[in-house]
Order: sequence, then structure tokens, then C-alpha cells
Amino acid sequence: MTETKVETTVEQSQAQQPATPHKNPAQGSRNDLDINFAIKSLQEETQQIFELIEMERTYGAEVSTQLKQIINPLNLSYHIKPESISKTDSSISDVVLTPQGMVCVFNNAGSMISRPLESFQSDVLIRILLEVIPEIKVMLNDKRQKMSGRVMTLEKVAKELRKVPALVPTKPTFGGKTNSSDQQNSAVDTREKSNTGQNQQDAMKSVLGDKGKFTHDQAEEREIH
Repeated sequence: MTETKVETTVEQSQAQQPATPHKNPAQGSRNDLDINFAIKSLQEETQQIFELIEMERTYGAEVSTQLKQIINPLNLSYHIKPESISKTDSSISDVVLTPQGMVCVFNNAGSMISRPLESFQSDVLIRILLEVIPEIKVMLNDKRQKMSGRVMTLEKVAKELRKVPALVPTKPTFGGKTNSSDQQNSAVDTREKSNTGQNQQDAMKSVLGDKGKFTHDQAEEREIH
């Protein structure tokens, strides 16, 4: 009876002990593959982040340069909300973007810090663009309308001035052709020069002819004597 109780107690104690798990080689290799795949994914993600950071910096500098080329000829400054520069700094009282592309940050103490536009982070740059671009559009539209009005006025004045006759008439030439009166005067001068030359030739011949005749008569007189 006692032996039966001992065997029952031993069996119960063995049943209460947790079973030791057996390691599966296939499961261990699967875990290694999962870790290697996760590390490879981290490398790819990191590489893409580095590329995006470089692209963000490049495009930010390009956008800043192009914006300065637009606002510089307008020669106007733009007020920006302090929240666009910093959402946590409550000491900022005013922010001004100059035509040269400098962002001047004023605080409540009266001091001022200026930074170039391209030095800000891309999220701050985007908030600045969202405020400035609509204002630039309005100013460009206003400038275009004023210039259009001036051009129309000058065009009308030019058309009216074309109707006013010139006080001093000019002799226009078309394609190198001269006026008919100029051609007639040139022909008359040519004929006069030709007649003058012919008269001079006739006079020389007359003189030479008389001289030859005089010499022939002298020779005959000498033969008679």
C-alpha cells in the first residue's frame, strides 16, 4: 500500500515538470534568414534616405535660386508669418523676405537675424513658398497691366505722329535707284562734257592743219626763189 502511494507521487511530480523543448534545425535557419533579410532591407532603406536627402538639398537650392531671380527685378519685400519659420518659437515678431533672397527674422527684444533662403529646411522653404508665390503673382499681374497700358498709349501716339507731314522733304532712295530728275541732270552733264571734249579736239585739228599748210607754202616759196 505504501509503495503504491510512492509511485503515484513520483508520477505526479514528473507530470508537473515542464517538458524540455527540442530545437528544430530548420526553424533556426529560418530565423537567420529573416534577420539577414531585415538587415538587407535596412540597408536599402538607408541608401534611399541618403539619396532623398541629397535630392532635397539640390532641389531646395535650385528653387531658392529661381525664386530670387523672380523677386529681385520686382525690388519688393514680402512679410511672412512667424509660424512659417518656427511653430514653437514665440519670440519671433516679424519675418521679411528681401528681394535679394535674405530672410530677416525679428524677435520681441528688437534684434534681427538674417539668413539666406536656401539655408532653411525644405519644410520651412515650402511654407515660405506657399505664402510668397500668391503675392508675387498679384504683383506680376499688376505690373503687366501697367506696362500694357503704357504700350497701348505709345502705340496710339506713334500712329497719330505718322500722319503728321515732315517739315523738310527728303529724297528717298529705293533699292539704290535714283530719281528721274537726277538721271536727266547726269545725262545733260555727260553730253556737255562730250561736246566740250569734241570742240577741243576740233580746235587742235584746225591749228595743226593751218600750221601744216603754212609750212607747205613756205617750202614752195623757197623752191621758186
